[in-house]
Amino acid sequence: MKTYPLESMTMEQAKKLQFKLIDTITKHFNGKDILTLGDLGVVMGINKPATTLKVEQTLADFFGVEKAVLLRGAGTGSLRWGIISMVKPGDTMLVHDAPIYPTTKVTIDSMGLKIVKVNFNKEDEIKQILTTENIDAVLIQYTRQKINDEYDMEHVINIIREVRKDIQIITDDNYAVMKVRKTGAQCGAQLSAFSLFKLLGPEGIGCLIGKGSYVDNVIKLNYSGGSQVQGHEAMEALRG
Repeated sequence: MKTYPLESMTMEQAKKLQFKLIDTITKHFNGKDILTLGDLGVVMGINKPATTLKVEQTLADFFGVEKAVLLRGAGTGSLRWGIISMVKPGDTMLVHDAPIYPTTKVTIDSMGLKIVKVNFNKEDEIKQILTTENIDAVLIQYTRQKINDEYDMEHVINIIREVRKDIQIITDDNYAVMKVRKTGAQCGAQLSAFSLFKLLGPEGIGCLIGKGSYVDNVIKLNYSGGSQVQGHEAMEALRG
């Protein structure tokens, strides 16, 4: 059977991206700061460790998005909070006609979301479903869900935007971010979620990047001190 693996960056592209990250870090941290473990607790006015905020600003700058937030629960938690910020219980979400990742299905089921499936490999089917169904949001998984998947993330987003410019799109970038050239947010989605543990960061820490208004919703929902990613965890994530 013919398969269609994601197009990974070349070694030169990966090196260039790594140097871009180092350059971005130097714009937000001085030499002394980068060698510290960061602060704990919450700082008045920002309601999180100052180091965590600085890391989030660094990542937003690096990925070329409006905002980034570090979250507990790894990629699963980041995707869950992203979905919660976008849709209400009972709303309708469009997904690929394939098995939904089990931990994502927990979020979908617990919110009582109605699921409509379409084959993301078929452009005409995507256009048709968007004109015949009342869709509130779209979830696109970057990595392959079926062995014969061949769809391109950016192309699918562009097709959706042709029919519904205002539709909300969130992408699951787990196992793809930093391996492919663009995140889902850089391809036109409002939000992209991924795990930093899969990028050699600390266990259980995830990241959500994209449009500022949605990220701000997530930050408001995680206002308690116990929900905050602490400074030393943020620094581990950045180094990873």
